[in-house]
Amino acid sequence: MKPSMALAAVLLAIGLVMAGADLVANSTLPELQCDGTESPGESCWVATSTFPRQCNCVRNACPSSSISETTTCYMCDRGYGIYASEDECMASEAEVQAVGIDPSTYPAPAFPPTSCPARSRATGTEQRSGCPFQQPGLKSWSDPATWGGAVPSPSSTITLPANTKVLLSACSVPAGTTFRQIIIPPGSELILADEDMVLDVGSIVVGGALRAGGPSCRLTSRLTLTFHPMAGIDPINMALWVLKGGQLDLHGKLFAPTWTRLAQTANAGASAIQLQDAVGSWEAGQQIVLTTTIWKDEQENQNEVATVRSVSPDGLTVYLTAPLTYQHYGGPEYQAEVGLLSRYILVQGDASTERTKRGVHIRVEGAARIRGVQAYRAGQNNILGTYPFHWHMVGDASGQMATDCSVFRSFYRCFTIHATNNLLLQNNVGFHVTGHCFYVEDGVEEYNTLDHNLAAYVHVIGPPAAGFDQSGQTFVESATQPQPSDAAASGFYVTNPNNRLTNNAASGGYSGFIYPVLPKPIGPSRGVNIVPASRPMLRFDGNTAHSSGYMWFQAGCLYFGGLIYEDPKQGNRLYYNGGRHEFTTMDAAGKSPAFFQLTNTKVFLCMVGHMSWGQRFEVTNYQAYDIVRGATLFGQGLLQNAYINVQSANQRSNFPGRLDDLPPMAGFQWYDTRTMTIIKDTTFANYKWQPQLGYYRMAVFYSMTHSDEYKPMGMSSTQNLTLLNCDHQAIARVDVKQTGSSRMFNWLDYDGSATQRTGPTIVGSWPAWWQLAPDCSYENEWNAWVCPWRQGQEVGRVELRIPGLTKAWDTGSAVPPTPANEIGYVALFGYSGSQARKMTITKNEGITGVTGSTGWYFHYPAGVPKYQEVWLSQLPVGNQLIYATRFPAGTKFSISRTFKWYSALSRMVNPASSLDQVVNGDGLSYFFDGHHLFVKMVDPGNSETQNIDFCRDGVCVRGYRYWSLYYSISATSLSCSGTFCPMAEQPDDIPAALPGSTALRASPTPAPTPAAPAAAAAVPSTSASGPCTDKQPNDGTTCAQKKSWGQCSADWMSRAGWCAQTCGRCSAAGAAGAAGAAGAVPASAGVTTPTGTCIDAQPTDGSTCSQKKLWGQCSAGWMAAQGWCAATCGRCSQLAAQQGPSSAACSDVAPPGGFTCAQQKAWGKCSEAWIQTGGFCQATCGRCAASGTCADTQPAGGYTCAQQAAWGKCTEAWMSAGGYCAAACGRCQPGASVDAVAGVDVAAAPNTTTAAPACVDVAPPGLFSCKEQKQWGACPALQGTGFCAVACGACTPNATNTPCDDVPTPDGTPCTQTVASAKCASPYVQQGGYCRASCGACQPEGAAAVQAVACSDVPTPDGVTCTEQLYGGGCNQTYVILGNYCNLSCGRCTAEGPPPEASPAAPAPAVSAAAGPGGRRRLAA
Repeated sequence: MKPSMALAAVLLAIGLVMAGADLVANSTLPELQCDGTESPGESCWVATSTFPRQCNCVRNACPSSSISETTTCYMCDRGYGIYASEDECMASEAEVQAVGIDPSTYPAPAFPPTSCPARSRATGTEQRSGCPFQQPGLKSWSDPATWGGAVPSPSSTITLPANTKVLLSACSVPAGTTFRQIIIPPGSELILADEDMVLDVGSIVVGGALRAGGPSCRLTSRLTLTFHPMAGIDPINMALWVLKGGQLDLHGKLFAPTWTRLAQTANAGASAIQLQDAVGSWEAGQQIVLTTTIWKDEQENQNEVATVRSVSPDGLTVYLTAPLTYQHYGGPEYQAEVGLLSRYILVQGDASTERTKRGVHIRVEGAARIRGVQAYRAGQNNILGTYPFHWHMVGDASGQMATDCSVFRSFYRCFTIHATNNLLLQNNVGFHVTGHCFYVEDGVEEYNTLDHNLAAYVHVIGPPAAGFDQSGQTFVESATQPQPSDAAASGFYVTNPNNRLTNNAASGGYSGFIYPVLPKPIGPSRGVNIVPASRPMLRFDGNTAHSSGYMWFQAGCLYFGGLIYEDPKQGNRLYYNGGRHEFTTMDAAGKSPAFFQLTNTKVFLCMVGHMSWGQRFEVTNYQAYDIVRGATLFGQGLLQNAYINVQSANQRSNFPGRLDDLPPMAGFQWYDTRTMTIIKDTTFANYKWQPQLGYYRMAVFYSMTHSDEYKPMGMSSTQNLTLLNCDHQAIARVDVKQTGSSRMFNWLDYDGSATQRTGPTIVGSWPAWWQLAPDCSYENEWNAWVCPWRQGQEVGRVELRIPGLTKAWDTGSAVPPTPANEIGYVALFGYSGSQARKMTITKNEGITGVTGSTGWYFHYPAGVPKYQEVWLSQLPVGNQLIYATRFPAGTKFSISRTFKWYSALSRMVNPASSLDQVVNGDGLSYFFDGHHLFVKMVDPGNSETQNIDFCRDGVCVRGYRYWSLYYSISATSLSCSGTFCPMAEQPDDIPAALPGSTALRASPTPAPTPAAPAAAAAVPSTSASGPCTDKQPNDGTTCAQKKSWGQCSADWMSRAGWCAQTCGRCSAAGAAGAAGAAGAVPASAGVTTPTGTCIDAQPTDGSTCSQKKLWGQCSAGWMAAQGWCAATCGRCSQLAAQQGPSSAACSDVAPPGGFTCAQQKAWGKCSEAWIQTGGFCQATCGRCAASGTCADTQPAGGYTCAQQAAWGKCTEAWMSAGGYCAAACGRCQPGASVDAVAGVDVAAAPNTTTAAPACVDVAPPGLFSCKEQKQWGACPALQGTGFCAVACGACTPNATNTPCDDVPTPDGTPCTQTVASAKCASPYVQQGGYCRASCGACQPEGAAAVQAVACSDVPTPDGVTCTEQLYGGGCNQTYVILGNYCNLSCGRCTAEGPPPEASPAAPAPAVSAAAGPGGRRRLAA
């Protein structure tokens, strides 16, 4: 593939020189490379790199040499990034042209010239001391006596006199003079005056000291050092070079902060920006950078350099000299960074260096304290050791630093730490950089601190590291790429984890942060005896990364992988492989395994947010937005307190763009082998059911299904998940393939929160093998079974080995998953015929299922094996597996349980007289009934099984053995030749169910009635004469749910007096027991929660109490006002949270996921077990008796239920959880009298709802308070939603009689402009009820509602027209499809009307405006 001329020009401008990088190995195996002889259908074209785009031909085959890396098998069938021809592959995204801002047009820094008399900017009010230029005894540069009689010529190499301190002032530098070279010998010092000064020079060598200011004396004037190439001086010496023993002090004026973030979105055309932090010290004329908030910043450069015109008195608004060209997003999810580029000290290369790419560099081999310095046109492209700021093999650099500096237009890196420890890099900005920006070099660097730095617009060198699969590509050191990892150049590159990285931000680059694996140090440090890949993670906290990871489908904004190594056979030539490599993390002493711990991290606009290949990672308090894959953690991985949102409100992000090259979008992908993953206390948002996208449809959880060699064990567990605005159909996805990884997909949902069940569940793949009991349910859209998780059940794994037939994994002998390689099936006991619970097995070893009493039957149509081994890979100690297979009558056996490495523990397995003896035995007996052999297999445990489970707070993934324990079964009486002895095939030859197995149960065994807690006696009991009744919980659940969840025995249940009858806490006389006293207090009384009975009322915004506490929101007033999280936040004396009224007998409780009961009924879910057992939607699904009166309870915020219904709020979880608007939203019981129902006719009815509550702030779902929403300028978008009514000034005197006034569209367009631009007829305006008065949409009472056009163009709320979407490639963007925007322009209209919704939904209520009492206009729905 050849880049276009336009693309090539821009690539050269940004430093992406494509010719010269040495790619020595691709991930494509020779057997898969096309040679031109392929017949049609035997090959395809694959995009190996998406930018710059490269396409290659591959054969659709699965050669034996590639089985162990089966992602390369049958590449043309993988589903994404596959094209029929090179032209088609290259045409995708129109041979991506680099567009946007040409970086060569960025303005250069401006600096004042030297003047004499000199100009000093000091005002006399500065608080400074110890200024070097004020010390006595200084010698003047311009005094001939300083030099022994004559001032040296600038054209000569000037060496300062020995043991002399020389003051260089502005008047000492003749205008237009360029000094050839200045050498400061040991013992001497060159001190620069605090005056505006420009020094042109070829080279400065510091053996003594160079000082411009001091640690407590920052310069107030402008100092510019411009370096020029000089004849006779090697370009590598065009530097400020500090030798060993030398000292460098550069201390420019402090501008704080050096970077911040937008407080609200800065739109194209804006000449002022709002910032989160006050920047009152920033000055007119200074340059700033606004980072991109689109995904692919190299594809379209939207990083803007602007000039400050002025700053507001409060420092929060910056006015610019020219309007912005692009939007820079600053919404509640994430915000663009704004960095200050200008500094009072400027070190730069001259204009000629732009052509040679060999700029100035500052090299420190002694000591340096550098503050407030800008480097421009710095670094020398691909010349090792020539970086803008470089500490070179200093050793202990305690007390040294580079703070509040900037690098702008670097030809090679920003800040380099090489064989240096304890250095501080803080508050620095790097922008428009070739190669890694912040660079930790050899792998021996430790205890350095990188805090609050910004790296932006970072360019790879050569073609980016990509590839077809996990193995990536390998690059080798060359003249044009001396550090081959620059093929993955990133904002922060760290070769040793034992460093502190805190509060940094990375925008752009191959990745934001890369930690490569180093088995040993490299370069001059190769002799140091440490293993960098085993060093602990010192700290990684508060870092953010965005707009990266798009150059390879496995790349992440945070990438922990790739391999850097030297080949001693080639003179220590350096290699970089970008693929799958894992860390062997140990503690600081190197004695015990340790975890990488990443905390408070945010990523957005990424391929993968966090990408780590293992071995041990804990990721907590993690946020990800606009993300193809939320996170990937190999090895042992914990993801906790995370928030993963696939689609933010940033509608100009160009994310995800065309889906052709992308793997399916998912919150998390369950892997197929060698992982142990726990996801806890995590929210997934906006994952929608998109059947129209076929293979490219998204899901919260997506399984890996390509391999038949690598098959999942029990590897995945979840607990306390929240699904915010996620379709139930999109919770999980298993692609049905005839592979072991597809058949054996599974995960454990510890509380049912992920599967939307009421208790713990086991999720298994599509084969009936996973239908463990009659109460399992099949999720058609997931292609998976969901079963209640019973005692004694765990996911287990065995390797069935038949010598000469089966193939062990990881041995390179695996076979393709073709029918010819199928050897039989495994089935659960007790089911046969069409009801058989079985699964195909192949020659590739590995069978995963559920342990317990269901029994596993192995059947081979070819006959019976004379000898077989069953290796117990994953059979948790304390669990059992009843194994069975068939043999001819009279067969004799020799069976043993063998420990491969501990032979003294091995035992023979002896015959038993009955199956019961085997089932109740210890795993050392077998029974043969003349047809079926039964063996109970157990792992008794030994030192190998100690501490092998991966557990966090009671959630576990069971550990596994690696070929160390097996049962061998030898049929000693069989004497046939070959692997199998013949035995007639018998259909339905599956053993009967074992006594007590779940296969015989029609429904789950009821939990035993818990005894009343002893603590209940402390509460006075009620009269024994009263009836025993249930006091319904006030947390939105029912007593039936509490019982099914096993919460009856909880102490707080009895103390709260909830569910006495259901939970069996009634006294003998029939009255409620001790806890019943609490039931005498009505829920609406608002009693103070007694000490010791304080419980958490969970937030209704999709987050958890633990997240609220971690995010520091416990002290927020709105938290206490809502009554949320009293226990977690330590507010146990406050009033308990109260819920809206509901019928204690029967009411609708919508299931998690954001959909109404009406929708669930329309989708046919009423009959499904998870709806029924969860107590969901009892009224809508007809499981209630008619009674009661259904009335609307209006939510806080000042808006009526009719408005909430019209605005589509009925489907939101906080509405149903709070019991709001039951009538208007259609959540009434059958037969109930309805006080108010949404519709046209209700407009004329008198308002019968209860009085509106006081106008209060209710924050919208998400992570942010109303105060933050207001600060970010979100109030216009919230207008009409009922959220943040106080903060946004949306309270009305009488919310139940809201006038028909103008509500502008969420993008802030005034209604007058909507009218002027003829947008009143837009369905978007009409359906949203915007600008009713201005558009004349208020109609007399009873008039017909405004109806939407059947299929038309509804523009997106951001104001982008449908024409722009069509020609800008926006039609295929996810949010456009999901929102049904621009259907007409995008060609999605059909003869029958608009396309189907992304998910089935109840029809939106017709919207009308009608006259209220007295003829005044008011809104109605």
